[in-house]
Amino acid sequence: MNKINALYRKMVEFYREDPARIQHFVKVHSFAKLIGEEEGLDERTLFILETAALVHDIGIRLAVEKYGSCAGHLQEQEGPSEAKRMLQELGFERDVTERVAYLVGHHHTYTNIEGMDYQILVESDFLVNYYEDGLDKETVKKSVKKIFRTETGKKIAEDMFFPKPAQLSETWAQDGLQELEDFIEAQGIYIRQ
Repeated sequence: MNKINALYRKMVEFYREDPARIQHFVKVHSFAKLIGEEEGLDERTLFILETAALVHDIGIRLAVEKYGSCAGHLQEQEGPSEAKRMLQELGFERDVTERVAYLVGHHHTYTNIEGMDYQILVESDFLVNYYEDGLDKETVKKSVKKIFRTETGKKIAEDMFFPKPAQLSETWAQDGLQELEDFIEAQGIYIRQ
């Protein structure tokens, strides 16, 4: 089993009986992988991003146990050591573990974002949180404008929350009918009139 899949399984086990948390990290990972690939990240940076996306909220459980809160700053405080422990247990390289711990410890800090892995992790978490938290479109629009930097992340946010109406040609109906007629003819189907 590759390391990403092993970590994925370990995180499902870590959050057993908490499907909401599992669903959250799965969605963040999915967006992070998509955005990272579309933005052309190199293999190593994409690996770090995917790893961080899977464990980004690993500090929540400890924060709730210690402080009765899952506030972002508490996740950042409690998450890095838990992420390091898990990644070391699974045999991740030291430099990967250190960068992921940094990202976990900063994923709710939106100033001085350094590195595409950091930027994309933040955007991916926002995309999921917008929906899960039921934020209104105006709030989403303002934060996308302020925080998002990748074209892929901006496009996903636009398509999810404020899509533009489809642009139809003047002859869209006639074009569609012609395509249907061409298909019918190519299939050798004859319709009696």
